[in-house]
Amino acid sequence: MSTTIDIIPTETTNVTFGQVIETSEKNINNFLDSIGVKQTIQLRINLHEIDEKYVREIQMTDKFEWGENEYVWFVINGIAGGTDAYCRRLKDTDIDEEDPWWILGDLELNNTTIENIKEKLEKSKAFDRLWYFRRSMGQSGIIALSYGLISAAVAELTKGILTSGDAWDHQRFPAESKDFLSWYFRPDKALNADNGDWAKRSIEGIEEDLAERITYLRKAELTWWQRLFRN
Repeated sequence: MSTTIDIIPTETTNVTFGQVIETSEKNINNFLDSIGVKQTIQLRINLHEIDEKYVREIQMTDKFEWGENEYVWFVINGIAGGTDAYCRRLKDTDIDEEDPWWILGDLELNNTTIENIKEKLEKSKAFDRLWYFRRSMGQSGIIALSYGLISAAVAELTKGILTSGDAWDHQRFPAESKDFLSWYFRPDKALNADNGDWAKRSIEGIEEDLAERITYLRKAELTWWQRLFRN
């Protein structure tokens, strides 16, 4: 099982992977600082063909787009697991041939916080773009946190709208980046006790995740030096 967060751009798709990484790391590190964790994280990415026929490096100057037969794998350096990202067309005739923009109608209907959402969604048609991030179940707290904050970074850069039917506190969607960042993964902002308890437990595990990361990175650095001296 997994959960996903969609991002629909309303102003631009002209952003780079470097901008997404920089803004994502800022979001994640700001959150960590707000809960008293002084460590900072670094993200790493690469491009995969859906059936793993190839894996390719990504340049930070590359535009933030890729084929429908591919996904981008985001990981935190030194942490197991990650989140996979997909790039799709917004227009969808598979579900409703007569209304290929049906998702926009659903967002407008469910909206409670976004001003002028109808005008913003109308502008999104020109881009015909939807990104989504997926988090598989059973991953660590830092990954559960990060996939949402990476999604928020993409929304921030594109003036996009976030939506989900199964992410944490999904009843709050649709949302814009600033509003999303104010409540996502915040136990005191949770809509119910179960969500609050889960977020609290996940946050308590983040320090342990990052402590293990430091041990992993130190071992990796030691191994590198050992190999260097052998050569």
